[in-house]
Amino acid sequence: MKLHAIFSATALCILPTTLLSAQEQPVSSAWIGGFGEYYKVDNDKPQSIDNFEDASGFGAELGFRFTPEWGARLEWSRLNFDSESGLNDRTGERIGIDALHFFDQKHSYVFAGFKHQNLGTNYRMANVGIGRHWQLSQNWKVQTEAATYYDFGQNFLDFGVKLGLVYSFGGSLSPSVSNQTQTGLSSRTAQPSQPRADEYQGQATDSDNDGVNDGQDRCPETAARDKVDGFGCTIYDSETVSASLQVLFAHDSYTVLNPDSQQLHNFAEFMSNYSDTQVILEGHTSLVGAPDYNQILSEQRAEAVKALLVDKGLSADRIDTVGYGESRPLDTANTEQAHRINRRVEAKVSKTIKVKLTR
Repeated sequence: MKLHAIFSATALCILPTTLLSAQEQPVSSAWIGGFGEYYKVDNDKPQSIDNFEDASGFGAELGFRFTPEWGARLEWSRLNFDSESGLNDRTGERIGIDALHFFDQKHSYVFAGFKHQNLGTNYRMANVGIGRHWQLSQNWKVQTEAATYYDFGQNFLDFGVKLGLVYSFGGSLSPSVSNQTQTGLSSRTAQPSQPRADEYQGQATDSDNDGVNDGQDRCPETAARDKVDGFGCTIYDSETVSASLQVLFAHDSYTVLNPDSQQLHNFAEFMSNYSDTQVILEGHTSLVGAPDYNQILSEQRAEAVKALLVDKGLSADRIDTVGYGESRPLDTANTEQAHRINRRVEAKVSKTIKVKLTR
């Protein structure tokens, strides 16, 4: 009966506080997860013929974060129970609700709640436990938990541990962040609302000086000049970088005149730095000579430049070649200057990268 009173008092204290917090600040974050579970049954917990032994199974949960400190979740699990005789194994389900209080920079938490377990016989239980979300990325976390389960009707005390994977979604949980309409944002990236530095004065420390206090900061070692979101993590924007190449040739020749040119070196270095890029080398000729001959010559010029780039360390399967003969001149005039710039190999390669935004 003492245990019964303790569990009841715990639930009555925690749940109203959670509801009050939810009224003070609207829902702004949620998560969904799946888990595997090991469940240790009280040795005296009976079934129809003999006693249960340990159980294992899996389950899922849906949680809501009302404030940085408080949350709640719905849980379902399916467990396979072994019996002592091995003849009366049982599969059952458990459903319930928990209130959660987060601490330790908002990753660790304690929880309490109520569960209904159906193993042919129905069990009504209260549970308390402790858990942690181990950060993998901005949204993905590994979940670990341990809990005890107290059966109101028969005073049994079970124990369970979980290992799971959680995906979080929703907005910022920064205190007092208003829903002001953002105007004047650039077309590149609309930045999330930032918590004001004066909100935390006298309340908590900001070790990396990014304007987000340590208790709210999910990226605690952000560089001083980085722009950050409401969780203290660096904001990135997309930027396209590129490199171009133009190699000129002598009349009726596919020999590269300056194989050690800075232009060739820079182009090869760019492709080495961005190893997932591909390039097409386009060969051309002047309008002098027979079209069929010029077609072959343009292909030879493209292959000659490819050989140089391979010699500089690039993989041959990243480089394609094509010859256009005299079909795409830069200048159609019948002058030496026009012929000179038409005898060429051209290429351009680009890459979209993530760039930090700075203050």
